[in-house]
Amino acid sequence: MEFVLRCNDLKCRTQLHDRAVVTTCSHVFCPPCCDTSGLSRSPNANRSCPACGTELANPDDVVVAGLNPTEDYKTSVLSGLNPTIIMECASRGLAFYSYQASQEIVYQEHSVKKITERYASLSQQIDQLIHDANAQIKALQEKMQAMQAEQAALEQKNHDLVDAFREKSRSQQHVQKLYQSLKAQVMASHVANAAGEEVDNSIHTVRGDR
Repeated sequence: MEFVLRCNDLKCRTQLHDRAVVTTCSHVFCPPCCDTSGLSRSPNANRSCPACGTELANPDDVVVAGLNPTEDYKTSVLSGLNPTIIMECASRGLAFYSYQASQEIVYQEHSVKKITERYASLSQQIDQLIHDANAQIKALQEKMQAMQAEQAALEQKNHDLVDAFREKSRSQQHVQKLYQSLKAQVMASHVANAAGEEVDNSIHTVRGDR
């Protein structure tokens, strides 16, 4: 995959395809960020690199580069220069490209590190949530089992009370029957005694009349 330059403003980092603003401190910016940061001001003004703070006082410290030069431009841009200057320009261009690539690698490594740390933190939080949820589930299960046991005990107690009530009712009915039977016997005895006394009184009355 071909490496693509990005704006060195960390808040921007837009990809650069057609035009870019290049500095002698090996940084590159998109035109909007160049305008915002003041790099597009006159060379006579105080200019500094937004990325590293290097003072850029010379006119050629900040230049606009076309990233897709025409074939004619490629033919003419270095024409007339001696091989030493051509090799020096190429060397500096490669050094700039190498620096940008290394900075992108550092940025991506830092991003991966932050993402990994974030993932580890989230994973730990998720594990803790799962642990807490399992603990709550276990506590609820134990509570439910205790409530079920309590319900079973209450049902058994209720069953025992019903049986005791029925037994007491049967005993009460039996006592009631015995009471009614005894009462009938007593009443019968009283009636018999009363009848006997009445007969005796009648006999005495008859004898007295004679």
